[in-house]
Amino acid sequence: MRIGVACLYYEIEKTLEIIELNRDFINHLEIGIDTVAQIDKIAPFIDKIEELGLSIGVHLAMEINTCEEIECIRSSWTKFCSDMCRGVEFLKPAYLNLHLGYAMKNRFLKDKKRYLNNSVDFFFKLEENLQRLSRVPVITVENSYSLEGGDLMNTGISTGEFEYIFENTRKIREKFDMPYFCFDTGHCILSEDDYSTLKEYTKVVHISDCSGEVDDHVEIFYGRLTGEELQAAIDMSPDYAVIEVKSEYLENSITRVKEFFKII
Repeated sequence: MRIGVACLYYEIEKTLEIIELNRDFINHLEIGIDTVAQIDKIAPFIDKIEELGLSIGVHLAMEINTCEEIECIRSSWTKFCSDMCRGVEFLKPAYLNLHLGYAMKNRFLKDKKRYLNNSVDFFFKLEENLQRLSRVPVITVENSYSLEGGDLMNTGISTGEFEYIFENTRKIREKFDMPYFCFDTGHCILSEDDYSTLKEYTKVVHISDCSGEVDDHVEIFYGRLTGEELQAAIDMSPDYAVIEVKSEYLENSITRVKEFFKII
């Protein structure tokens, strides 16, 4: 298992400085990149990334909606994801991570299966697009949460949703490493579901913490995340465990996670 940290594309310079101070522990970097245009912002740091011996993951835009009801828009999201895969090939990413998306709350709760089938269709269309690429990274989908209020809600907030999607995309995994699972500890605090049954699909764990009211990415172990919960996440045997906090909490969180691994 590789231990990493996460940052947004515009935070990469400062994050690499922190990684260099912790290169005995950190050997992976997950970069949030929302658009094709932002990819060019990473290029100046390639030499430093290689010098530090970092593997790379890419977190795609939160706006992606795999369960989109309008088919032409859903197809445009598959094209966007394949364009991003093509654009980041020079980074040789180990994986690309995305969320399942969002829907009108009353419609999703009334006919959840229809929206999950939209997500299944999304991945089959993405498979078709990715066949044109010379190298296809692992594609993971991350558990989310949905707070009270508003007409929209996130999807991918329960184990059952992921079980349905993974079961119905088995044929894709015969060719490509997609979709697999990214487990986020902070999101789990907000959604309060047990994702341990998804261990066989888990490739990435996001080590994140929150106050329990919102997804505020506080310093690790300063919110509601417990050592037992982090241990349960590590027991899912991910290939990558990524510390995901606000940039101002990153150094202290690395220290806390490092101490945690010393104990276990």
